[in-house]
Amino acid sequence: MKTLGLFSIIGLLSGCVYAPPAVDNPIEDTVVIQSEHHHMIYHESDKYDRDKYDRNDRYPHYHYTGEIRTYWGKCLDQSRSNYKGIISYRCHGGDNQRFTFYRDSIRVNGQCLDVGSENKFDGARIIAYRCHGGKNQRWFRQGHQIRSEMNGKCLEVGRDRNKLTLQQCDGSRSQQFFY
Repeated sequence: MKTLGLFSIIGLLSGCVYAPPAVDNPIEDTVVIQSEHHHMIYHESDKYDRDKYDRNDRYPHYHYTGEIRTYWGKCLDQSRSNYKGIISYRCHGGDNQRFTFYRDSIRVNGQCLDVGSENKFDGARIIAYRCHGGKNQRWFRQGHQIRSEMNGKCLEVGRDRNKLTLQQCDGSRSQQFFY
């Protein structure tokens, strides 16, 4: 265990761990949550707010920028021919394939991933649109799935492995994404 300031930090690759306070630590109950991409600390006294921390994959306090790859190795891509369209395309490292996960949104080129027209039905088109914070622009990760906060449905690569839509979650390969 290594002490940094008031907090006790434990170096783990993932999971939730109780970190007993250091001798000189005036904060008595500290919990450390760390995973491959982020590290958070909160106090046991915040137990009423713990739900937001326990769902740290859903609402992380960090951002990640990079490619989002499909099961088949293609990248999510903001279509250049249809500026709003989000598709699956051969990875090339361009800015239109650099997505950023924020607390509860996913952005590309300053626009948010958006369920077009707030359509709640299977097959709803996924686009990039001016960020406004609506539920149709809020996303969370669950395993390798990317789910809409609006209705819990999953981002899915279409049958042609190109078009992205919102579908009932079924755990299929077309709903698996890697970042």
